[in-house]
Amino acid sequence: MAKEGKIFEANVENSSKEQKIFYFRVRDVMLPPDVRLRVRLPKNKYDCLMHHNGHLFSIEMKSVKSKSISFAESMIKQNQIDNLADASTYDDVIAGFIFNFRLDENLTYFVGIQEFLKYKNIAENQLEHNYISKVTRSSIPIGICKEIGHEIKSAKKKVNYRYFIKNALENLIEVYGDKS
Repeated sequence: MAKEGKIFEANVENSSKEQKIFYFRVRDVMLPPDVRLRVRLPKNKYDCLMHHNGHLFSIEMKSVKSKSISFAESMIKQNQIDNLADASTYDDVIAGFIFNFRLDENLTYFVGIQEFLKYKNIAENQLEHNYISKVTRSSIPIGICKEIGHEIKSAKKKVNYRYFIKNALENLIEVYGDKS
C-alpha cells in the first residue's frame, strides 16, 4: 500500500482512539529481499481489529485515488478474503473491507465480506444482477460500494481526516449484529 494508504490507516486508527473504540493494528513485517528467501513469515489475516458494544470487527483497509478497487492479487489478496470470510462465521464478529476513495469527496465505505463475495462472484462470472451501478469484471467500483456498503463519514481537519468510526460501528451492529 502506498504512503497515502498508510496515512488513511493511521487516520482511522487515530479516529478510533479519539472516540474510545478499541483498535488493534496488525503490523506488517518487512524483511529485506535476501532474508525473505530464508525466513518464512505468516501472512497477515487482515489489517486491524476493532471492538465496540460487544462486537469484534475484523477489517482490511484499502485506499485508492481512483473510482474503483481492483480484484488483482496485488490489491486484494486471496488470504485476506478467506480470513475475513472465516472471521464472519463467528458470533458477534463483523468482517469486511473499508474502502477509501481519495477523490475530491474522500468517500469511505464498509463493505461486509459476504456482500463483497457476492458482488465478486457476479462480476467475475458476468452473472445476472440487480445492481444499479455498472458491474466490472475486475474491480469493485465506487458506485457498487455505495449500493452494497455503508458509508463512513469523515471530516477534514487541517491536513488529515477524522472518521466517525463510532457512529459507523453502531450502524454496522444494527445491520450485522444479530445473525440469528
